[in-house]
Amino acid sequence: MKYISKEKTEQIIQGSDIVEIISEFVSLTKTGREYKGLCPFHHEKTPSFTVNPTKKVFHCFGCGAGGDLISFLMKYESYSFNQALQFLAHRQGIKIARDSEETLQLSVKEGIITINQITAEYYHRLLLRSPNAQMARTYLTKRNVSNETIKEFYLGYSRNSWRDLLFFLRSKNISPQKAYKAGLISMQKKSGKEITYDKFRGRIIFPIVNEYGQIIAFGGRKIDDKTEGPKYLNSPETPAYNKSKCLYGLYQAKNFIRSRGYAVLVEGYMDFLSFFQRGIKNTVATLGTALNREHLRLLKRYTNKIVFIYDSDIAGISAMARGLSLFQEQQIEANILLLPPGFDPDNYIQQFTVEEVQEKIKESLPATDFLMNYALQKYSISTIDGKVKASEEILRILSDIPSPLVRMEYLKKAANLLDVKEEVLFDQLRAKARKGKNSSEKYQGNMINYPKAQEIAEKVVLSLLLKEEIAIDENSIKILTPENFQSEGLREIARVVLPIFQKGRRVNIEELLFIIKDEKLKEVVSSLLYEDIVHGDAKQVFQDCLNRLIKYRSDKKLVALQNEIWSKQQDDPSIDLLMKEYLEIKKKPVII
Repeated sequence: MKYISKEKTEQIIQGSDIVEIISEFVSLTKTGREYKGLCPFHHEKTPSFTVNPTKKVFHCFGCGAGGDLISFLMKYESYSFNQALQFLAHRQGIKIARDSEETLQLSVKEGIITINQITAEYYHRLLLRSPNAQMARTYLTKRNVSNETIKEFYLGYSRNSWRDLLFFLRSKNISPQKAYKAGLISMQKKSGKEITYDKFRGRIIFPIVNEYGQIIAFGGRKIDDKTEGPKYLNSPETPAYNKSKCLYGLYQAKNFIRSRGYAVLVEGYMDFLSFFQRGIKNTVATLGTALNREHLRLLKRYTNKIVFIYDSDIAGISAMARGLSLFQEQQIEANILLLPPGFDPDNYIQQFTVEEVQEKIKESLPATDFLMNYALQKYSISTIDGKVKASEEILRILSDIPSPLVRMEYLKKAANLLDVKEEVLFDQLRAKARKGKNSSEKYQGNMINYPKAQEIAEKVVLSLLLKEEIAIDENSIKILTPENFQSEGLREIARVVLPIFQKGRRVNIEELLFIIKDEKLKEVVSSLLYEDIVHGDAKQVFQDCLNRLIKYRSDKKLVALQNEIWSKQQDDPSIDLLMKEYLEIKKKPVII
């Protein structure tokens, strides 16, 4: 997209009615000056989702989602900022020009999607009508795949022919070169000649759809051992398809994931289709690759919880153990359900009732608990060697947990399970954490932690500034700087808000949300506007919190100087200067 001026962007956003547009996705009821409804981003029975037409923001008191209209579209429709802006511009009849490079990239991508759509229709027609597809239809019937599912997911069949699709696409004026770029045709050079042939031959075809419903690639399963190639074959990556950023079935499952509050993750097309068809519609599947950071970011748009369903595949469980830190990083709750021996997700859902499977899903263990138990089962802890190996594996798992409190609770549990003293495990865990740290750090004492009370004080100050509920003393604002905020997110908001106040202007919420691009920070702004975190005399509370911010920064500076003094040699001449600065700060009053 070509550069769009700030004025043009503001025109598009201001010209959009936030209530009218969000009402197309959420049923809203007018309550006083605001509108309320059930939050589309988490499961709830009592409405906690609020839209303010005056400030043009939304906020959910249940899950904390919030921001402006752009934020809503990015979260609900998984749009990028540019896509959301294009959506709003289109509704108003405003044209946004694209630059030549973007037009070219978009043209290639759209061309591939168009070719894929034509190909999918052809393969689907063959599966439904062609006599050659009888073996494929019989296979799907044996696997209990209904006609409704075949049609909903546009399943198809590719003839066991080297050039069937090639000839069909030529009849539609699609060249082999374009089909090759779409990943549908393979090319080889033989004796100086370029030979082209169909990539998918003699296979059931599974169209792979992105979160917008566009067919971006294909997967194929061979049904006859005489067919050449691997059992499963996927499209290569193209400008339209990146397997690391795509999950099978997400387009059909995303609203069910939102409403049920979690996603069920399986491996493979058939596992997915069986679960979805039987009514567990909040299911998705990976596409022949381990779940990665991009997959988690994609799923996080719809939920913060994933339930993994594994058969007794050790490789899958090991991959989960290695990827546990990713879930911690993305703040996603991961549970694991291990199926009994001899079962995979497909035959498990076929043999048991949906209610029984859903009950098992509810009983799934948090990933950390599961992996700890799995380590205990893998090694015989009745022997010294087994206990050592199990404890090492458990400590590796626990070292990935970022929360000290959660880590310590699991440490207690591990000590009990291993029948060892908690202090012994704690010492091992601490030694593991220290390993690789810089040995030159000479002084680690008197470090000031970032307390909860400090965070609340920072939120109160910003909240009162944004709400403009009290008259703020000009001198108070002048001495307040972004560096007084220890929370990185609140500090970024302060960088925008404080200069506006210091110039004697009022904060325009629309302008603020426009300047702040980070969606998480927009949620923080909406919470500061909506949540009632001030009790008592607002002016006095503001002054008390302001004093706390200033004192905290002063204390932090004193600790830094103290650390620096401790790190110096006794005869270092710079100690006198550091001590002088230290004493000057100590003498200076911090209460205003």
